[in-house]
Amino acid sequence: MSASAERIPEAIVCKAIEWQMRLREHPDSHELHAQLQAWRLRDGRHELAWQRMRQLSGHFNASQLPDAAQTNALLRRAETDLGRRRMLKLLGVGAALGASTLLVSKAPPGWRSDFATATGERRQLALASDLQVMLNTNSAVDVHSHALTLRAGEVLLDGADWRAHCRYALCDGKQARAVLREQQGYSELHVERGEVLVRASSGMRSVQAGTGLAIDAQGMRALAPGPLDPFAWSRGLLMVSDIRLGDLLAEAGRYRHGWLGCDAAVADLRLSGVFRLDEPALMLRNITHLLPVRIVERSRWWVRVVPA
Repeated sequence: MSASAERIPEAIVCKAIEWQMRLREHPDSHELHAQLQAWRLRDGRHELAWQRMRQLSGHFNASQLPDAAQTNALLRRAETDLGRRRMLKLLGVGAALGASTLLVSKAPPGWRSDFATATGERRQLALASDLQVMLNTNSAVDVHSHALTLRAGEVLLDGADWRAHCRYALCDGKQARAVLREQQGYSELHVERGEVLVRASSGMRSVQAGTGLAIDAQGMRALAPGPLDPFAWSRGLLMVSDIRLGDLLAEAGRYRHGWLGCDAAVADLRLSGVFRLDEPALMLRNITHLLPVRIVERSRWWVRVVPA
């Protein structure tokens, strides 16, 4: 397959978009340019994604579009706004001009969904008087009356009767409050109140309050209570009990831009606590009080927890 036709993994495409947004915010940052260069050199697909993104951006120059000022404004808003369908239309314009080889089908789910959230954002949707829907960070859904399709991320549903499609199942809630989350390779359901009837290719199962279920292409399995409260995010909290530090940072990283990780020497340390999602800096400081670790922060985009 030629380089111009190669399909790039969605995660790499999203990262290239993120780099472009960061450079627009800080175009004169020498450190940021050095980090981008290192990322581009790390993998040939990184460089290919970056070049395609630059080609795509080139279609919004003043010399190429009749109303460039308005188009550029739409492009900037589309990268941060929830109305990402406008961005998809702009991508279509770029493809029609014939120079972009970026595959629109691999665009982030939020760009082609009815509702979406950005990194660190939580959003309450006003869909019906008897149904409450809340999106967690980096999530996307399509909505049709009381039927909802989770495209990416995580959603909380609370109402008398509702229907939700996820990657591997159809879920019908009866007086239920539940969370659906798309994980790597499976869909996850947790029920806090009521009952959810789950239909998958492997059969049908009723999930009661206080229980959880993992669904994939092979079947369904019950989920034992884990160290993470699956409903706390809807209250702006990250509540954990006896969780590995590595797992805590992976979860916390969903709510912030950039990279957040830890040294292997401290990854298995365990802790419990309640942290505010809207105060990530305070969360990291609290971790240093709970465990023998310290924070290494090269920039707000690169944070590592290491032994004290």
